[in-house]
Amino acid sequence: MTSKKPDFQHVKGKPDLVRDTKSGAILNTKATPPGSAAKKRQEKDLKIESMQNDMDVLKSELSELKNLIKQSLLNK
Repeated sequence: MTSKKPDFQHVKGKPDLVRDTKSGAILNTKATPPGSAAKKRQEKDLKIESMQNDMDVLKSELSELKNLIKQSLLNK
């Protein structure tokens, strides 16, 4: 009697991953809604863009403050 290998083996320490015994590929079995990774990436990109805009505003304001201080010191 031949024992048939299971099609998938659980990956030790990773409950959401299995290994396909035929191809050796690691597969994610976690049920996530389609597009959730893309949505998270888009939210992250928007947050980064917002932070970059904030940084540009701060740089501009700092430059303006430096110029005002220089003018103040020169006018004394």
